[in-house]
Amino acid sequence: MKITGAVLLLALALCCFYADAAGQAGKGFCSEYKKPPEACTRELNYICGTDGKTYDNKCLFCQAVFEYLGSLCFEHYGECKSQDEAKERGDL
Repeated sequence: MKITGAVLLLALALCCFYADAAGQAGKGFCSEYKKPPEACTRELNYICGTDGKTYDNKCLFCQAVFEYLGSLCFEHYGECKSQDEAKERGDL
């Protein structure tokens, strides 16, 4: 019984760890902003969102995250390949 409890506890800990990592790649990506950024720089450091849109930088992406009430998530750094990326995931 103790072994089963230990395995269950370990599994729960791993789930929490991976859930946090997934959150950092998604909605947690903008956790440094407590409210929508008011002004963003013009730097180009492209970010692809799960909506299939390329944002010029993290600040502009995070503005959109607040605008969409958190339903928009980080997909990857760099330009989005196309809107087909979002369609394949069922986001559009």
